[in-house]
Amino acid sequence: MTKKKIVQFGLGLPLLMLLMISCEWLENSSTKSGGSNSAPPTQNQPPHGQATYNILENSPFTGQQLNSSFWTTLEAYCTAGPTQLIIADMDQIPSQMSSAGFVARWIAQDYALATSYAGTGWSSDPMDDEVQRLYDQRDQIDAWWARYIQRIVQLMQRAPQTTAIIIVNDGPDRCGFRLGPATYSNMGPVASRVQMGDVLQYKTRSLTFPR
Repeated sequence: MTKKKIVQFGLGLPLLMLLMISCEWLENSSTKSGGSNSAPPTQNQPPHGQATYNILENSPFTGQQLNSSFWTTLEAYCTAGPTQLIIADMDQIPSQMSSAGFVARWIAQDYALATSYAGTGWSSDPMDDEVQRLYDQRDQIDAWWARYIQRIVQLMQRAPQTTAIIIVNDGPDRCGFRLGPATYSNMGPVASRVQMGDVLQYKTRSLTFPR
């Protein structure tokens, strides 16, 4: 090898090594920062201990439909740790029904929800305008609650640490005795992790409820 070639080889070798190192650094940087072939980062809820979550105290609905962002966040929370869901807080049902467009006094709303979802016959007593309006909306009321319960079942299937209690804050004329069993009967796949709650065994009066 001539002297000129030796000098050229000596100068070229460091440049080649520098080029190889640079390419390796760029490849590693692309992988770490999430290049086009990497999976997008996921947003995880921090782990938590045993917790209780009252769904109807929050915003599970948008009108008569489910609030998708709410359910995505709740499912992530339930996956992050053992959670007991409260499904039917009887104190919260009237405001949720009003927001969904099922407007009346609370005693008629509770009766309409429980009776529509359970599929039982409505009272044959004369109806006032508010009760008549809810009666005319009975199919929408049934579908509204059915979507809600179905979404809870889906969540509990994906988050096996999650349990549920159906009825809290029951009372006279609140119809927990009717809504609770009807709800439980539609939670089949996760029913072993569901409690009925404190249901008052009390039948309602007629639909001519006092204001």
